[in-house]
Amino acid sequence: MSDHEPVLLDLDFLLLDEPEPALTRGNKTPLVHVAETRRLAVSVEDERRRLRIISNRESARRSRIRRRRQLEGLRSEADRLRAQNRAVAGRLGRVNRSVLLFRRDNERLRSESAGLRRRLAEIRRLVLCWWLRRLPLPSAAAGGGYLLGKELMLASLMV
Repeated sequence: MSDHEPVLLDLDFLLLDEPEPALTRGNKTPLVHVAETRRLAVSVEDERRRLRIISNRESARRSRIRRRRQLEGLRSEADRLRAQNRAVAGRLGRVNRSVLLFRRDNERLRSESAGLRRRLAEIRRLVLCWWLRRLPLPSAAAGGGYLLGKELMLASLMV
């Protein structure tokens, strides 16, 4: 019998019992039979109540077990998520440190690049000056126009 099936009692035997002749009320209903029926009805109701209490207690016990398991599962998941968060936070910290190092390197390289560009421009000017100085001077008969162009080039390099 499961916990939820109602208890069925066979009360037909009560109707078949013969009451004792001395304990009758008038000539109609035996007093013993009525008292016995009431006592059994109360007994059946008490048994039903007792079974319902037992069933409720068992249901409550199962509910507590279910809640306990669910709580343990939630705690386990919370622990797992905390560990995962710590791992992610650690990785994030390492990535942030790497980003900071890359930014410093980039800034250093930009500064170095700007310095190298300035040096390269200076070297180009020096090479051009050297190259212009090596050019032959024009003769006086040519009118000296070439020398003026040379001086203009040198002046533009100085800028």
